[in-house]
Amino acid sequence: MENVDHAQANELFSAYWDDELAPEQASALEEHLRSCVVCRREYQTFEQAIGKLGNMHRMVAPSDFAVAVRKQINRRSKGRFFTPKRLAQRVPFEVLSLVMLGLVVAIYILLQFAQPSALKLP
Repeated sequence: MENVDHAQANELFSAYWDDELAPEQASALEEHLRSCVVCRREYQTFEQAIGKLGNMHRMVAPSDFAVAVRKQINRRSKGRFFTPKRLAQRVPFEVLSLVMLGLVVAIYILLQFAQPSALKLP
């Protein structure tokens, strides 16, 4: 990577912070940050924001959190989500339409062969 512009520099901030950049990308970004006051200030702002987020107290969700969320969604949606589906609701209509189309074609072919006199061969 040769030169980094402002937009590319902003996109690389997160990966640079996490040490995920290839060495040539990291050196190109560092060179850009040394020469560009605007991007250097933006990266310093980014560092401050990430630093403050890292210092926040981490909360742990209760063990039944996922189950409670599903129940809440089920209650509010009046059963449209996360309820057992009947067989008719589980069959995808695309598959059903393909099966029906195949059945129609099979019946057509059977009827054509059942009446060979109706076939007009060249």
